[in-house]
Amino acid sequence: MKKYRLWRICRIMLAVLSMAAAAASFVGFHRISEVWVRSQFAPGVLRCMAEFSAGALATVVIIAALTVVFGRIYCSVVCPFGIFQDIVIWISRRKKVQVPDLPKLRYLTAGIIAGLLAGGCVFGLLVFDPYSDFGKVAGLFPTGGGIVLVVITGLALWKRRIFCTAICPVGTVLGVLSKKSVFRLQISDKCVKCGKCAARCPVGAINLENKSVDNERCIRCMACVSACPVEAVSFGSPGKNAPGFDVSRRKFLINGGLLATGVVFGTALAKAGAKYLVEFAGRFKFLPPGAGDAVRFAGLCTGCQLCRVNCPSKIIVASESGTGQVSLDFSKGSCRFDCSCCVDVCPTGALKKMKLAEKQNLRIAEAVFLPKLCRVFQEGEKCGLCADVCPTGAVTLRKSGAPRLKTKLCIGCAACVGVCPVQPQKAFKMREIEKQTSLKG
Repeated sequence: MKKYRLWRICRIMLAVLSMAAAAASFVGFHRISEVWVRSQFAPGVLRCMAEFSAGALATVVIIAALTVVFGRIYCSVVCPFGIFQDIVIWISRRKKVQVPDLPKLRYLTAGIIAGLLAGGCVFGLLVFDPYSDFGKVAGLFPTGGGIVLVVITGLALWKRRIFCTAICPVGTVLGVLSKKSVFRLQISDKCVKCGKCAARCPVGAINLENKSVDNERCIRCMACVSACPVEAVSFGSPGKNAPGFDVSRRKFLINGGLLATGVVFGTALAKAGAKYLVEFAGRFKFLPPGAGDAVRFAGLCTGCQLCRVNCPSKIIVASESGTGQVSLDFSKGSCRFDCSCCVDVCPTGALKKMKLAEKQNLRIAEAVFLPKLCRVFQEGEKCGLCADVCPTGAVTLRKSGAPRLKTKLCIGCAACVGVCPVQPQKAFKMREIEKQTSLKG
């Protein structure tokens, strides 16, 4: 038992470190927690779809392999949304909470989300991806995070980790891999059915009647093992004489049918809503570097808020759509020429990974010069601030001191807008472009 208690302590310590890394990544220390940011399952899958990445593929494969061997340790050690629920459960200290098993709901939900993804729509993960939901909570009210916080806290207080076992698509995928993992939790004949293990289980995976553990729902928190007074619960290889799984044809057909139905429905829904995606994407004005175009970005961004909270200029804001997806607001400042922070932290590939030099040559918008408003033209005063701050030489000064804008050299950083002293309307404004392109072509 001392060994299992040590395992539980180690699990809790790893969860604390993971939560600390999550907090660090959302308060400006993304460089420190970059490995953790890249270790999230659903964003890794999206990154593989957006732009094939060996690192993203390795993330997905490693998490899947660990799950096949040890079970759903990801859900209790890495997932910040799951750890947050554990904190709520621990604070509430509610006992004897029965957590129902809802396989039909989780398979149908997972199928619909998979179908939507297959059809090029990220809406399912925008709502149900646990990592992105945690980001919305970290971002709070501008991103709908207040609603997410209230809902997940309410669910955790009501039925503990029911989100993880009945709704979460990541939990469903990992649960399938975990069901026949190499190492599992099991209950021996020493069990006296005291109920202490079941009372501590946050997912309702323990069945005292037949002394079994549903390893598909079990998140390997080890609470049951440390709570058992007779050492009847253990973690290890089930052995040759272990009881088999309930793989009845009826249950397999029902669950498999619901999953397939969800995939078909989700794919059809994505195709039917393709024109609405274009309309929805039209709401985005200026996009962060690497977004490509509005339709691509709307189909990949899950609104995790990492780019927004880490932007040093604070020009990345929650879009008017209210979904948590973001856009640029040049009224708050300009996109720094020496910064590629948003590109670096994006975990889903919605902002294409690129080096700083590439980002410095990327056109994200286009400046427009309004000579009628410029004080040099109107008042004959010397200024030149716009030319001083332009990082690409797009704004130069004539012999008279008046600005000249070379549109072909403009990357749309809005530095000229930010320094223009004319009020209330500045002599420079920003214009949208359909697709972000490199100055080099």
